[in-house]
Amino acid sequence: MQLRIIMDKSHGVIRILVNHFFRRFFDNDTVQPDGDTQTTVVRALSFAAVPGLMVAFWLINAYPYLPPRPLWATIADHYFFVMFSFVAMGAVAIFEWEMLFPDRLDFLVLSPLPIRPMQMLGAKAAALVGFLGLFLVGSNVFGTVLLPMVAKGTTLLPRVTMGQILRQMVAHGIAVGMAGLFAALLFLALGGVLLCVLGAARFRVVSPMVQMFSVTALVLLLLFFPWFGMSMHGWLTEALGGARWVPPLWFLGVYEQLLRGDAAPAFAREMARYAVCGTAAAAVIVLLTYPLAWARMRKLAFEGGSRKRLEPSRWLATLVHRVVRRPGERAVFHFIGQTIRRNNRYQVYLAMYCGTGLAIALALAVTLRVSGGRVRAELSNDGLHAVMPLLLFWVVAGLRTAFAFPLSLQAGWIFRITGVELAECAAAARKWVLLCALVAMCGVMAALVWAGWDARRLLVQTVWGLGLCVLLTDGFFFSQKSVPFNQPRMPGRVSFPLMLTLYIGVFPLFVYEVIEAEMRMEKYLAKLIGVAVGVGAIHAAMAVGRQGAQEIEEEMQGYEGEFQLLGLGER
Repeated sequence: MQLRIIMDKSHGVIRILVNHFFRRFFDNDTVQPDGDTQTTVVRALSFAAVPGLMVAFWLINAYPYLPPRPLWATIADHYFFVMFSFVAMGAVAIFEWEMLFPDRLDFLVLSPLPIRPMQMLGAKAAALVGFLGLFLVGSNVFGTVLLPMVAKGTTLLPRVTMGQILRQMVAHGIAVGMAGLFAALLFLALGGVLLCVLGAARFRVVSPMVQMFSVTALVLLLLFFPWFGMSMHGWLTEALGGARWVPPLWFLGVYEQLLRGDAAPAFAREMARYAVCGTAAAAVIVLLTYPLAWARMRKLAFEGGSRKRLEPSRWLATLVHRVVRRPGERAVFHFIGQTIRRNNRYQVYLAMYCGTGLAIALALAVTLRVSGGRVRAELSNDGLHAVMPLLLFWVVAGLRTAFAFPLSLQAGWIFRITGVELAECAAAARKWVLLCALVAMCGVMAALVWAGWDARRLLVQTVWGLGLCVLLTDGFFFSQKSVPFNQPRMPGRVSFPLMLTLYIGVFPLFVYEVIEAEMRMEKYLAKLIGVAVGVGAIHAAMAVGRQGAQEIEEEMQGYEGEFQLLGLGER
């Protein structure tokens, strides 16, 4: 971290600190230090703004001049933009979870400088407000401008006035702004409470779990939007019941109350009251806990180096060493685990991937029905068959993404002078991922046992789960020829159309085919032998295909890099 504090009249300390903390939201240890912050900001804002723009244009054909769009259909349209603002700001807060407060490096570098603690606290708060405000405006600006114009048609019609358009713009802007603000305050308050209540060790354990389940809840809101849209009338016209526990519906009440006034549906007034009270409560909690959490983080920064290191249990180490036998593989295997445990950024990546997979699995496995304002959840047999391939795919894909982000590239020379072959590094990465996939598989099996599945279906799930663990690991890490977290990110190496094809085109087809195969083999168990043989053959073929990486390893064996080897250890 490079920071110059210049004491002169033209640049104050607060301004420099605010700029520094703002950059830290985009420049972190997993991004190249020479990256362009402005480019990163523009890309992030574009990604947040595109959904609102596209949905607003898509709704052009949904609002004909005559006959007018039904009332509850327009309410469902409003709900999407309110819900999207809530989800977008919640995702931003979760993704920057560890940067909401200054990390240990900030405290260690800035504390010896002539900076008062209140200056640092104020600068961080100002940078945080600017960061969240930037995304709040960016994710909602197009919807605020375009949807009222689309919904009201054109001012050339006698029934439409510019005042009506402006009124909906104001209602839209206030509703989506409050929804996004509440989401940011909610997760900021949650992080502050956890820091104040839990110790350092417990916080590091609980934090990834909270992030994962928070991502699951946000993705479920997106996935259940079509269901909410179709059942909005029955959901909000009777006793509110479970609707009170869905925060985006609070701000939908604000929208309708501001837009329609006394003509608003009955639910709007009560929901608007929940929105105002909830936002005020979240703001009060943040104001109370943020300074306390700040002091706790500052204390942990200076005491963290002296705390006792937790050693892994002996039985786990023995089990790992039985599977990972070569010394080079063992070193890289432990390096992967310790890196993920130390660096919160990788935990966020894994939490977002695993939370997304869990949300999609729950959306398919659970069917919701509304009756009298109450929601009844029922398990779907076809959806339960999709849980195994869904979760395994997202776990392995998340680990592949985490491994691709570099960390401390300047320290990569240690892997060259130790003589560890790249084949050993890649093998250790595959074994680490395979172990994580097997753990996820065991969790799915426990859930299916709890759901009451019989032994026949559980056997099919076990065979398919083991096969998917092996094949997904081989497929995602087939081209892995470097040390995890130690390969520079090359511009242009990631093809966005290819990623869209994988996750939108190939992934749903893959899950569908696995479900069909599982259900067929529940009737004919003898076919499981063919599955086992096929998995073994594909695994062996991929192992042979990876032999081409040996040529690259031979080139790296004589590489001395930017340092000089004296050869004193050679005889």
